[in-house]
Amino acid sequence: MAPVLLLVLLGLVRLGSAQPVDLKKLQAALQDLQVERREMSLRLDLAERELKRVKETPKVAFAASLGGNGLVKTTSGNKNLVYADLLTNVGGAYNANTGEFTAPIRGVYYIRFTANAPSNFPMSAVLYKNNNQIELIAHEQPGGEGSDTASNGAALMLEEGDKLKMVLWTNTQIWDNSNHHSTFSGFLLFPLVDEPPKEFDAEAEMKTLEVSLMQLQAENRGIQERLNSTESELKTMRDVPKVAFAVSLGGNGLVKTTSGSKTLIYKDAMTNIGQAYNSETGEFTAPIRGVYYIRFTANAPSNFPMSAVLYKNNNQIELIAHEQPGGEGSDTASNGAALMLEEGDKLKMVLWTNTQIWDNSNHHSTFSGFLLFPL
Repeated sequence: MAPVLLLVLLGLVRLGSAQPVDLKKLQAALQDLQVERREMSLRLDLAERELKRVKETPKVAFAASLGGNGLVKTTSGNKNLVYADLLTNVGGAYNANTGEFTAPIRGVYYIRFTANAPSNFPMSAVLYKNNNQIELIAHEQPGGEGSDTASNGAALMLEEGDKLKMVLWTNTQIWDNSNHHSTFSGFLLFPLVDEPPKEFDAEAEMKTLEVSLMQLQAENRGIQERLNSTESELKTMRDVPKVAFAVSLGGNGLVKTTSGSKTLIYKDAMTNIGQAYNSETGEFTAPIRGVYYIRFTANAPSNFPMSAVLYKNNNQIELIAHEQPGGEGSDTASNGAALMLEEGDKLKMVLWTNTQIWDNSNHHSTFSGFLLFPL
């Protein structure tokens, strides 16, 4: 108890105040308030640190394609690939002029790429970190007529400032057009922050214990208001809907069209958390504005062209998986990217005219996605 307050109270007792003061009760009330204040201070400190960490974690997601460059080929040394056609660049960490992604903070990032090229020459797309360390590769040897598609991806731990780029190896080729066959994308999964332990300040704690009853009451009210506000904001952040779906064409067998494009209905739902995918219409509807990771894989016999094309709001082509006939056997192609969607945006897969796709109960041809973060 503060010395001044104690002297005043003792004076009142000695003077025989008309309203006697019970010092023991007052001291007990003060101790209760001190305990309450310490508990609220601890909760507030934890909540404010968590909120600060959440707020300061940057939103990072990018998706780019080689775009209308056509065939890129090299026979004299490796060549850096510049994916100049930006689909998404939340956070601005990807440089469309250099083709490099620079990690803005230390953390774990999911990185993915897809490569497409004619089958008459080797194909490659190689992920480099900091110019010389090979992380992942997509590579195909010549296979005759038609085209090949290969993809790769992984969760990578990157330090702040680490740079990623795609490289075309010598004596290989890659191809793209405005339909985004060959893509490079990624996003931050979570940051890795080493937080030093908080030191206990004994002197500050002693001073806190000497605060007067009225000061404690006022401070407690202020802390309670801040605590309520912080916990309410955290609750709002935690109430972001969980959205994830994964579906396949399933046991439909061969789907083929020779007279116009056809919407693909993926009826075999493996996951549909949040119910944003409609298995009757084949459409995924974004429940909130945010960045979503969308991916699809297509499989079909090699005797006829194959396609699976991602449309947004019925007419905007986002990504494509496509293969030309290549003789006997079957082809598989996939694509995916982090896409910024407005609430109510609809995505669906379309089979282009004069193409086919195939599936059975083993889920060869799939369509999936999930919410990365709201905006």
